[in-house]
Order: sequence, then structure tokens, then C-alpha cells
Amino acid sequence: MDQMHKRSISFQLRMIHNKVKDVIAKSGPKFETAPQSQLQGGIMGYLFHHADQPVYQKDIEKEFHISRATATNTLQVMEKNGLIVRRSLDKDARLKRILMTEEAARNHALVEAHMKMMNDRMLQGLDETEIEDLTRMLRVIMCNLDELSREYTRENP
Repeated sequence: MDQMHKRSISFQLRMIHNKVKDVIAKSGPKFETAPQSQLQGGIMGYLFHHADQPVYQKDIEKEFHISRATATNTLQVMEKNGLIVRRSLDKDARLKRILMTEEAARNHALVEAHMKMMNDRMLQGLDETEIEDLTRMLRVIMCNLDELSREYTRENP
């Protein structure tokens, strides 16, 4: 690795990203019925963490910044693949609550446990102060990237 890449935070973050993907691919739980895309996986996580409250398609559209058509197509595939069910409300049959199937919820609980183990292992050797500092620095980097992205969006509408 040359000097520039040793100092480049973007290069280091990319290498960490690739390594995390590699470890997940090798060690993550495998299921017959599983999300087929990153968006589907994100939706599963959202449903898992909001299981105590009603979730509707409009919530998915807003949370993931996706169009109605993308949400509809994605949710139809997820329903066909047995990951979710949509239940009509008695008072308004047009409004359908989105729920994980029992199997998908059990599987996702295993995924969450695996993600916690991965997180714990990545932070191994760091004390609480170092973890707080790292988290704060990563938030600053993300904010800086958000601002840079907005600048490029304004320049190239």
C-alpha cells in the first residue's frame, strides 16, 4: 500500500466496507427464505424494529426515500417470497398494514444477533471512550459527505 492510501480515509473506509461484506458473506446466517436485495433487507430490519406499531407502505417509502412504484414492486416480491404479509384494516380496506411472517421474524432475529456479534468483534480492544470518539468521528465524516453530496447536487441538477 502506498503512502497516499495509508492516509486516505476514503480508501480505508472502502477496505473496511469490503472486509465487512466478506465476513458477512462467509459467516452470516443462511436461509431458504431471505431478502433478495439490500432494500429488502433494510425493510426487514425496519419491520423488525417497528413490530410494536403499525407499518404501512407510505412509512416504507418515507424511511427509504423510494417511490411508490419501487415500494409497491419490492413489497409484492417480498410477499410472494413469504417474507411479509399485508393485512387490510377493517375501517379502510385500501390501507394495508405490513407485517413480517413468523419465519421471517425468527430468521431476522438471528441476523440481528449476528450483526451484534460482528459489531462487538469489530470494537474489540477499544475502550468506551474510544468507541464514543470513533462514533462521533464517523458521524462528522457522514455529515461532511452529506454536505458534499448536496453541493454536487446543486451544481449538477
